[in-house]
Amino acid sequence: MIRAASLLVFAALAAFLFTANGASPTLLGAKQAGDFLMLEVKGPDGQPRALWQDVLESAAVVDAPGEDGGARRELRIGGSRVLSEVLRDDEPFDLNWHRTSGSSLVRQLRSVVAEEGLDIEIPAMKKPDPSGVNFKFSITEGRGSLSVDIEGEPLAERVGPRLEITQRSLLPPLVAIFLAVLFRRPVIALLMGVLAGAFLVRSGEGAGLAASTGGALLDTFNVYLRGELQDRARTEIILFVVFMLAMVGVITRAGGIRGVMNQIAGLARDARKTQIATWFMGLAIFFDDYANTILVGSTMRPLSDRFKVAREKLAYIVDSTAAPVAGVSILSTWIAFEVSTFSAQLPDAGLAASDGYAVFLQTLPFRFYCWFTLIFVGINVFSGRDFGPMLSAERRARAGHVLREGATPLVGESATDLEAAEGTEPRASTALVPLGLFLLTVLGMIIWVGALDIGLIERVGGFPFIAMAEGFRGGWLEAATGILYAGSGNQPLMMGAIVGFVSASAIALTRGLAGLEILRAAANSIKAMFIAVVILYLAWMVGRTCSDLGTAAYLSATISEAIPYMVLPIILFLLAGVIAFSTGSSWSTMTILLPLVVGLSYDIGYASVPAEVDPKAFGLSLMVICIGAVLEGAIFGDHCSPISDTTVMSSIACASDHIDHVRTQAPYAIVTMLVALGVGYFPVTFLGVHPAISLAMGAVTLALILFLKGKRVDPHPDPGHAT
Repeated sequence: MIRAASLLVFAALAAFLFTANGASPTLLGAKQAGDFLMLEVKGPDGQPRALWQDVLESAAVVDAPGEDGGARRELRIGGSRVLSEVLRDDEPFDLNWHRTSGSSLVRQLRSVVAEEGLDIEIPAMKKPDPSGVNFKFSITEGRGSLSVDIEGEPLAERVGPRLEITQRSLLPPLVAIFLAVLFRRPVIALLMGVLAGAFLVRSGEGAGLAASTGGALLDTFNVYLRGELQDRARTEIILFVVFMLAMVGVITRAGGIRGVMNQIAGLARDARKTQIATWFMGLAIFFDDYANTILVGSTMRPLSDRFKVAREKLAYIVDSTAAPVAGVSILSTWIAFEVSTFSAQLPDAGLAASDGYAVFLQTLPFRFYCWFTLIFVGINVFSGRDFGPMLSAERRARAGHVLREGATPLVGESATDLEAAEGTEPRASTALVPLGLFLLTVLGMIIWVGALDIGLIERVGGFPFIAMAEGFRGGWLEAATGILYAGSGNQPLMMGAIVGFVSASAIALTRGLAGLEILRAAANSIKAMFIAVVILYLAWMVGRTCSDLGTAAYLSATISEAIPYMVLPIILFLLAGVIAFSTGSSWSTMTILLPLVVGLSYDIGYASVPAEVDPKAFGLSLMVICIGAVLEGAIFGDHCSPISDTTVMSSIACASDHIDHVRTQAPYAIVTMLVALGVGYFPVTFLGVHPAISLAMGAVTLALILFLKGKRVDPHPDPGHAT
């Protein structure tokens, strides 16, 4: 019944996506105009040179007076063609293509300036400058070209690949998700999604049926798998997970997990309190979602198994506290990334790019999905009530089966059935010391690398080898979040996991375990996650095919610039959710949509201002709400997607069947999403309700849903009668 309902919902979504009126191929191409600035050719010195370098090193970049009276560098844009001219040989010229390609070029230039740390300002598109840089963007037979000149003198030109993006770009994720729901075989489903994507890429390049089929088989392994295997960031993620699970295996065998369980068991004496403890741990590790997921899931799983908590329920708690708490925390690896995706475009709204952090703080009251998710999990674990497939899973677990019969957990029994070696004394310190060293190593590396990168500290010749740098500008929030962003990444997590594993092994030796026994415990944990690694790589491969086919670009292009301002946040939330669900990445979704949202939402708000309201203030307020809506929609879509890496890692950490985790979490995520839209964004945008009131109303609504629809899993929820 549940599977049939899931398939019906999925079919309805797919039908809507394929029947919706998308943008024309030319408009889609115009949205990609900025990508041509990144195309490289060999320069006079033989080194690759991107087009943006020619633009930002040209005579169009001039000295201009700054607002503080000092000098600044500014890129002058405009001329006879204003920003860009879009030509197509088989469609009439449309002014919308002109504006779209121009906006795409300016957004990309601003993003490059921010990423490269260049001291160049690119003002909002207003009056053209006759001496500024001119762009001409053409689309001929599906292939784009971008040429640049200054006052008629050619500067540079790039010709790019074919730009045809159609509805077929939706097929790879839809195939993978449909087959995963239908057969509950994620490896086969994801592999078919990769093959479908590789086939479409080949056929889009003009290959015939036979050549596309054979080429797809070849590209699946030679292009997509090879590309992911060679990706350093992917390797660091895998090594992080491997060494973390190996560390957990060693400290389990050395009696550390048993010691922690004995300590926690004094407080968490039943299933309900174990879930409460897991929720609190998820809130406490707020600085990174990956670290949160693996650390909380792998350490709490033995205790949740003891008290017969369903693996699906544990995975839900872990997954639903990791990204939401990192997403709204002002001291996490997320905040600077989130700010970087939209801050460069703030000049379109009359703000400086440096106002990004202030704008982010203003979005926090409108982060309804994250707040409601954290609240919903809290109410759920304290009340002991569940509904839908999660209720069935929890009742099954209380009967003694933490996994569904026939389930395939992403970590096998050789790891989950590990027990303390005979004769070892259970000590919590055996686990807490390696876990503490893991956290200290991760945070230490982030602070070291991040502080060097933002210029807060500098290297010196003698002891202590670093010193505070002079001339650092910025407040404590910019410094702290800049450090977290610049120093974050997969390498600190990997190094922290290695330090944790080595320290766990050293402690295990002092506890009487032989070296061979330590290696065996680590090996049992590692070999038990082979399927999980395969699924992670396949999910990344599906995402790569989506990138090649322009899936996200196609979905984002379906939004119309004529949307009424009242529904804009809701539409953006849903669009972000669909993109993240389809591509399996919340960060990619933010990167794609947020640069578009700043100018779009501000302009719509400015033009739609009610009477007696300052149009600029109204435009800025709508922009803030829309930024928050995109951030939230991306996290929601990521939560529901079976091809999301964080969803897969939650299943790994909790040793849950991956599809069971997705199908039990999705109803809770959807309920929270509906409350976020109905009690959050709708009254805020349509009725002008203060976000604090919406947050309070949302918390009450979620509590009512759980108490009216949910049922207690345990017949006697108080500790004295726990099952």
